[in-house]
Amino acid sequence: MKKPYIGITGFTTKKEVEEICDEFNNILISTDNKHIPMLGFLVSYKTLNKTPVKNKRYPLFENVFSLLRSIDKRFLTMIHYNSREINTLADQVSRVFEGIYENGLCRAMQLNIVWPDLNQVKKIKTKFPEMQIVFQASQNVMKGKTPIEIAKGIKQYNDFLDYVLIDPSGGRGEPFNIKNSLEVYSELREKLPDLTIGFAGGFTEKNVSERLLKIILQTGEKDFCIDAEGGLRDKITKEYGDDLLNIDKSKKYSKEAYFMLS
Repeated sequence: MKKPYIGITGFTTKKEVEEICDEFNNILISTDNKHIPMLGFLVSYKTLNKTPVKNKRYPLFENVFSLLRSIDKRFLTMIHYNSREINTLADQVSRVFEGIYENGLCRAMQLNIVWPDLNQVKKIKTKFPEMQIVFQASQNVMKGKTPIEIAKGIKQYNDFLDYVLIDPSGGRGEPFNIKNSLEVYSELREKLPDLTIGFAGGFTEKNVSERLLKIILQTGEKDFCIDAEGGLRDKITKEYGDDLLNIDKSKKYSKEAYFMLS
């Protein structure tokens, strides 16, 4: 099993990255601890091809390389990639990681794609054997399926995955149903014992302690990941993605999460 992470996703500027890295250092989260800090960067088919997007959570793709270079090597960096062009996914990933993978700036990615083509995932892992791949069990992945069916579906990717993130919110900051997510977690634990599993959905600096306590009490474990995105941002309008990362919220979330999971 890979080491579980405490993650924040949606960085777009070097200042954001540096401030959170300083905070991670201040609270002594590092690869020497049980949980590793994770900094996530959103990339899509559109941003890869330099098509303008309104979503403020996406950095310009040409800036991703320099953002990754500014991160402490002890921390886990991860690119969260989404695309509707599923038949050429492996080729797209090759473009995303050109110059990034070989320089050791990032060797982890989350596939924000509903049931990606298995052959494409295999091609990615073949070309990038050290790539850590996260399967996002999103709302659309889980829709209409029982926990057993979800776990069986994900199991077909088992040889190519390192993590599964139970993420019904998909970055929208919507609280997940803990009971339902724990049922999925239980099935994944049973059927995929070698994978590290995580939770996402509506984590904020105000609720992270309470939610983690519930998960810990019901699973009897702390070796799971968490990731936060929408819940750490300040809305400008109600439009999805029209928001900005709040550094103070992110720092408090990090402290609370580390305290609960240490």
